[in-house]
Amino acid sequence: KVDLDNTSDILQIPISACITSDSLDGLAERLAYERKLESKSEFAPYMDVLPTLEGGDNPYLATLPRFWESKRLERVADSGQLERRMMNDARKDLDQWALACVDSRANFLGDGRYAMTPWLDMINHDASIQTRARIEEDKGFAGLGDILQLQSGKNYAKGSEVFISYGNLSNLDTLVDYGFVSDTNPCNTETIAVRMMGQQPFTLTVYPDGSVDAGSKATLRYNLATPEELEIFSTIEKGTGLGILAKPLSDRNELDVQSFIASTIDEALYETKAGAAETKDDALINMYLSARQKQFELAIERITHKFPGIEY
Repeated sequence: KVDLDNTSDILQIPISACITSDSLDGLAERLAYERKLESKSEFAPYMDVLPTLEGGDNPYLATLPRFWESKRLERVADSGQLERRMMNDARKDLDQWALACVDSRANFLGDGRYAMTPWLDMINHDASIQTRARIEEDKGFAGLGDILQLQSGKNYAKGSEVFISYGNLSNLDTLVDYGFVSDTNPCNTETIAVRMMGQQPFTLTVYPDGSVDAGSKATLRYNLATPEELEIFSTIEKGTGLGILAKPLSDRNELDVQSFIASTIDEALYETKAGAAETKDDALINMYLSARQKQFELAIERITHKFPGIEY
């Protein structure tokens, strides 16, 4: 055991020890094939330590929502956010065990390939870590062969746990693909599906600081504008008109926009808050909903601070 600085390599793995493919679907198919080979697979020792769907010593996959019972899924009061994500991600044509392993453990090699990498997939996630990976060509431990090297990106004292970043992932991302969430995730975003009569539906996104995505505000400025406020678009060169929606059209319009946003978030907050209160016996769902609740509360606080007395 030694101290590590932020330039130290925390892992060195021969590429030949990795199961690789040019796509994630291909990697899932390759993993399912290697599993069928059982002891005849050259990756058998690695395959033996992967989690299974049958329980046993490593029940990790059971934490993924895709394997939850319907009664548990129904307790996730997030306005259908989790359900929509799972429907979009569903791949019934692939082996579900292999797909779950790939979604939760695969990494991108940087040369166009994806990999299941021994040891790397056992390191926990920390969104604040700036992990760096590189491939050193022909630097094998025993002759020729490429090596995947992972740089720490952080100073570690001897004996402490080392982390890597899986990417800029929201709590929904980590819940769906890894089976965990964080109540202090600096990358978390929360979404709400918005439907307005006679308009195309869109998604409103709330960021960690409580701000709302610019696209939603621009859409609402247009949807809530009066005919007089929209006249400016007829005087602007075609193709350049939408740029004006990046800023308030008028005080009246902006107040309507912010009121609509606050009302939409407040409605989702009510559902989420009730769900969090009813899931105290389920730590994972409760943390997911509680983090969503805090982010919505911050968003409303931000709006009411900027627009005192706003009605919603």
